[in-house]
Amino acid sequence: MKNNNVQKAVLAIFFFAVSMWFGGGIIRNAIAFDLFIPGTLELKPFLNIQQINYSIRLMGITSYYTIIGYIISFICALGIMFLQRAQLKKSGWLFMALILFFLCSPIEFYQIYLDTKLVYLTNTIDFVSLLQADKLLIVFRERFDPRLTAAGFLSFLSYITALLFLAWQPLKAK
Repeated sequence: MKNNNVQKAVLAIFFFAVSMWFGGGIIRNAIAFDLFIPGTLELKPFLNIQQINYSIRLMGITSYYTIIGYIISFICALGIMFLQRAQLKKSGWLFMALILFFLCSPIEFYQIYLDTKLVYLTNTIDFVSLLQADKLLIVFRERFDPRLTAAGFLSFLSYITALLFLAWQPLKAK
């Protein structure tokens, strides 16, 4: 009984953290895609300096939520794997969801690394002169490089598939 309550608590924390991380990720992508010309790393020419500075600042602020959400999700996924290790053979859906989650985690951790650099730079540079800081633009462009964005999108699709496995539970042993 006690183990069942622990499992439920870990799952509840996991789903809350995933919601925070997914929601923050979607918001951050919307902000980034609003700044750049699609498919390039060129800033949209009609945006003024204040709009770009504010968008970059929003990216830094929302990074806190996505970083914390993913780290908690990762720890909870490890906990779920540990708590459910006896059930993994019977629950193919859980095994597949965990494999997809951990398979895509290197991409997420690299993005967290870049986001941490972005947060640090946005907090140390004066808000008015964010765009004039070459380091910040280099990190910002590296974070939203089309190759990394494509890998991030594929990992996002993998995470959605993992959540669908958790919801529909295919390959359940009878």
